[in-house]
Amino acid sequence: MAALLALPASAAAGQGGQVATLAGQQCAQERAEVGRRVLRKRYGQKHTMRVCARRHRARVSTAVGSASQDCQADLADFGETEFIDLYGDEPTDSVDYAMAECVAEGVDEILNSDDNVEDGTDEE
Repeated sequence: MAALLALPASAAAGQGGQVATLAGQQCAQERAEVGRRVLRKRYGQKHTMRVCARRHRARVSTAVGSASQDCQADLADFGETEFIDLYGDEPTDSVDYAMAECVAEGVDEILNSDDNVEDGTDEE
């Protein structure tokens, strides 16, 4: 499945935008999996994507909160340099960038846990 991208959440308002974006991405992913017709049956003919996103918002918000806590704990445990090495793309990335990547990874694991089940094969 497609990985979800999280936007940096430096403030509570930013996190609200991040939740809305991720809820919309969940609906787009659901539409890709089940098709437009089934999605309309689930969420109604009018404003299907908006209704879908509204229904996913609480679950996404919980996932973002949980992932953020886990990432804050990782930052405290590993320190800034190692945290950036783990979650950043470049050694010059900021802690904020690494945090956004960490949260995105955590949210994806939480929301798509069925897709992240280890099957004993190496896909790298």
